[in-house]
Amino acid sequence: VDVRGEHSMESKPLINILNQIQEEQGFIPRPAVEELAKAAGIPVSQLYGLVSFFKSFRTRPPGKHRISVCYGTACYARGAPHIYNRLVDELELYDTDTSADGLFTVEKVYCVGACSRAPLMMVDDVIWGKLKSYQVPLMLQELRKAK
Repeated sequence: VDVRGEHSMESKPLINILNQIQEEQGFIPRPAVEELAKAAGIPVSQLYGLVSFFKSFRTRPPGKHRISVCYGTACYARGAPHIYNRLVDELELYDTDTSADGLFTVEKVYCVGACSRAPLMMVDDVIWGKLKSYQVPLMLQELRKAK
């Protein structure tokens, strides 16, 4: 990532540059943080503090499939935590959000605007609605087959 050119320090705040890096690469790699910190004249640790403060920034590559469990009011009330917890258990995501095989990244999102289909999750921009936690293993099996 060239922070001097398109990511010019004069033209964009650091957060905008970090957003652009993540958009281009899917995450914010360590070399990009180091280069950006150097260009901004700040310690790498300070920039990592900024990156870690915002939940939306990723410092590792995401999985092949992005699973977003809706935690909006309707989804939450209708069982979203059970679906999320089942995903965590099935994929063994106890200290990470991406499965060991690199296939799945699971996250909580707050309202996708399809409350009538609650509880729901989005898998690669496709809504899976009116879910029950017992459906999670079958859904993961289907996604694994679709590799």
